[in-house]
Amino acid sequence: MTKNPRGSLFIQTIKKANAASAAQEAARVSVTEAPAELPPATPAARYPKASTREGKRVVTAYLSQEAFRQLKMIAAAEDCQQQELLLEGINAVFEKRGKSRIA
Repeated sequence: MTKNPRGSLFIQTIKKANAASAAQEAARVSVTEAPAELPPATPAARYPKASTREGKRVVTAYLSQEAFRQLKMIAAAEDCQQQELLLEGINAVFEKRGKSRIA
């Protein structure tokens, strides 16, 4: 059997990992040696929320491709948004369990 002239994949992976950690260490050292007069970091920019979303939380659901397509088709047929249909469904769950329809 012929030997790989570049060495084994295991050795190549170890060399890459060592090079990456050495680069991270060099970056860490250069950051810690920076002068103390650096300006404070600015906070991340916050985008304004739509007024219709104020005080509301996001709920995510994963649907099959068929269910997603069907939801889109119903929304298009009824000329409404998918969110309206989802809220209708959530309210139906609340009603079925004896809770108030508040969604």
